[in-house]
Amino acid sequence: PVPGRPPGPRPQSHKAAEKTTRVRTVLNEKQLHTLRTCYAANPRPDALMKEQLVEMTGLSPRVIRVWFQNKRCKDKKKSILMKQLQQQQHSDKTSLQGLTGTPLVAGSPVRHESAVQGSAVEVQTYQPPWKALSDFALQSDLEPPAAFQQLVSFSESGSLGTSSGSDVTSLSSQLPDTPNSMVPSPAET
Repeated sequence: PVPGRPPGPRPQSHKAAEKTTRVRTVLNEKQLHTLRTCYAANPRPDALMKEQLVEMTGLSPRVIRVWFQNKRCKDKKKSILMKQLQQQQHSDKTSLQGLTGTPLVAGSPVRHESAVQGSAVEVQTYQPPWKALSDFALQSDLEPPAAFQQLVSFSESGSLGTSSGSDVTSLSSQLPDTPNSMVPSPAET
């Protein structure tokens, strides 16, 4: 707080009231080619060169100045990145030089019969498990398991509703994957 000044919001400056948003400038190929050519010759053009660029491209002096600033910044970042990459590659090479051992070099693609010992193995085609399962499911000439046949005949005879709990229990013990919760206890029947 400044002495002698009442506290409160500061009055807006004249520039802030007149502030307008700028439209992003999109350069066409000819303008870009002209700017890049000039940049290649001199990345820091003088006032006279900038004036000529304004006439040649039809862009404002501010756009020309900002384009050159941005291009110099991008090139600087790129050169720093390249230096870091070179240093990293150099450090990788020096760290590998300290290692000892046998370098691994690929041999010739020629087959050496004498080097291979053992009996020949016949290679059969691979059949994925799901294929074998689907082939099994599609075969209709297979006999259903005995427990399944017993369950079907038991339900067809109609004695399912009048059976005692011991009949259901004995039947469920013959079925391979019947959970105990599915079997009624004799007290429930």
